[in-house]
Amino acid sequence: MAENVTFDEAKYNKLITVLDELEDGLVHYATQSDTVPLDADFQVQSDGQGWQAAVNLVSKGKGFGGSVDQQNESLRQGIVKFRNALVAAKGIFKDTDDLATYDIGRFVIEYPDFN
Repeated sequence: MAENVTFDEAKYNKLITVLDELEDGLVHYATQSDTVPLDADFQVQSDGQGWQAAVNLVSKGKGFGGSVDQQNESLRQGIVKFRNALVAAKGIFKDTDDLATYDIGRFVIEYPDFN
């Protein structure tokens, strides 16, 4: 006979911690670095150039930095949403004797952000 699928709270908490650290890294290191932050103000060279190729390069750099910042924020929001869903669903895992028998339909309805 197969064993029950059980909840390992220590590993679950470790996953939540990893997500917290990842989100912290996205907030503090990816866009607010002490070196060159990647946001809409990102410059590959000084602004106010007279040469059209340089003007284009400045514009493309700002566009690139803004895009990185936007994708970073989208990823950060997804991580926070999933992390919060993990925390919210923790009680179900602790209260269920065999996770393999828990109704997935009910779980998805009760914890839609986990899906």
